Amino acid sequence: MPYQRLKVRRSGVCGLGLAIIATLLSACGGGDTPQEAAPYASDWVITLDHGGFVLRYDCTLHSALRFEYALQRDTGNLPRPSAYNAEPALPSLCGGQSSTASYASVRAGYDRGHLVPSNAMDDNAQFLQSANFMSNIVPQVASLNQGLWEATDSVAECYRDIAPLRVYGGVVFNNASNDYFLNSHGLPTPDYFWKVIVTTDPATGTARAIAWYLPNQASLGSVDNYLVSINELERLVGSEMVAIHVDAALKAEKPNTTWPLPDGCNIS
Repeated sequence: MPYQRLKVRRSGVCGLGLAIIATLLSACGGGDTPQEAAPYASDWVITLDHGGFVLRYDCTLHSALRFEYALQRDTGNLPRPSAYNAEPALPSLCGGQSSTASYASVRAGYDRGHLVPSNAMDDNAQFLQSANFMSNIVPQVASLNQGLWEATDSVAECYRDIAPLRVYGGVVFNNASNDYFLNSHGLPTPDYFWKVIVTTDPATGTARAIAWYLPNQASLGSVDNYLVSINELERLVGSEMVAIHVDAALKAEKPNTTWPLPDGCNIS
């Protein structure tokens, strides 16, 4: 099926535009990954390029599906904005969340979870503000947001000072029983979060990667319990959604433990 593209550009700080490429995709049947098996389907997925990070956003679900950003040595410490705002540049027929209110005001125990963390964008005021757009926010169990998900953010924040890295991640929807925010905010609740960090060993120049697949639940135990290889992640989520183009050896790599935070790492 042919697709249509809609491109919108909005000027930004230092000449950085906010480019949106909206792609109408044909729905695919079959498959056995959680997303393909889920009772969630849309034929309108767009790319939101916020300069510092990129979201793959589903206009029907009103939720981002995937995120990606690059990090180099940390040079910023701008304060995190307190306000959450609607995504200002969605096409007119592309739905956003209907409220910026906290999820906890609807269902106790849920945070406004950032896909791309504010801390990763704190060297650029425009990118930092964009991280608080509701397109980058989803319902996340509070103990996961403030625990294991934050732990994965800290790995990226520390290892960016050792070598440049790239972070990929997203959400999986496969269970309607926890969709508490459809009436209040207009989106389902993610059932899993995934994240991949790809970097290099500065001593050898060898590429290395680490990945996690985390249930959106409380009381998960050690983050090491949720380590996966990129190959495993592709089977769980779908290779087209993971979309990480590295060699086969790196895709098969699975550390035994989460990379330890280096001594003296400043995660502010």
